[in-house]
Amino acid sequence: MNRKTLIRSGIAFAALFLALSPSSAFADDILNVNVNTSGLGSNADSEIFFFLIGTGNNTATLSDISLGGGSGGAVDTLNTTGGASGSLSSSISLNDSTDFLNIFGQSFLAGSNLSFVLDLTSNVVLPNPDQFAFTILDPSGNPIPNSDPTGSDNLLAINLDSSTPTPNIYTDLVTTPAPIPTPEPSSFLLLGGGLLSFVLFWHNRGAVRTSASQKQN
Repeated sequence: MNRKTLIRSGIAFAALFLALSPSSAFADDILNVNVNTSGLGSNADSEIFFFLIGTGNNTATLSDISLGGGSGGAVDTLNTTGGASGSLSSSISLNDSTDFLNIFGQSFLAGSNLSFVLDLTSNVVLPNPDQFAFTILDPSGNPIPNSDPTGSDNLLAINLDSSTPTPNIYTDLVTTPAPIPTPEPSSFLLLGGGLLSFVLFWHNRGAVRTSASQKQN
């Protein structure tokens, strides 16, 4: 690859990275969530409810949902409300841009575990931040035992009070394995700036060599 081709390629890469740099102040908060559901039994359906409460125009997206050998049942259309949609067999989305209370409910036949990747936007509204939470009812309709101090029987709750909110876990059945790293906007800008500096370095170096060669001639 000659210098002109290298410069053109470098400029193209730098422009691409700068163009794709997010304009938002915060990256999304992404979390792996795993729930041990082996104690629920596989003879009758349990039910899970996801909640997104608030006015911060936030979105909670659940993807890569696994039921650990179990299977999804019917969506609870009676209790699913607000900006909530999806299915345990694919993905689930909740958004509070219009409604304060957003609930998604669905029955499922429990397997060994239930896991998903949770992607939360982090629009902070103080002093009352938005909250994402979920709870599970066993086949008898009783909530899984938990230590939720609010009495809401949540197994996990996340108050969106910062760009990196802390999960509140209220049962040993829920774990959050190592979080998925998300590049901050500054990382993209640094990378784009580095590529641009590289291009300018080679351009200036070539100009110096050309000038020196002309002087010698």
